[in-house]
Amino acid sequence: MGVMIVVGLAVIAATIVGRLGGKTEEPEPAVTMSLAPGAPLTTFDPATVPLPAGSRLQQIVPAGDRLVLHLAGEGGRNVLMVLDMAGGRVLGSFLLEPAQ
Repeated sequence: MGVMIVVGLAVIAATIVGRLGGKTEEPEPAVTMSLAPGAPLTTFDPATVPLPAGSRLQQIVPAGDRLVLHLAGEGGRNVLMVLDMAGGRVLGSFLLEPAQ
């Protein structure tokens, strides 16, 4: 029992010393994007994307040369809309309905 107390105190002391030592861990980014060294960013023309009436944009996820928009609609209906990033046009959408 005495050994467990000593080990527990050692763990607590090590944790306190580690936190006071200025070691801070950076959180991982949700999305990582890498560009080729020296690759210039290209320009693009503005595009209008028609969203379903009453929907709210929940999340944007890049997927290669496409962009996926997660839209929350009325009545628990969600839509995943897939866009072409080069032209800004809607490639298609998925309607997610709640299970019954």
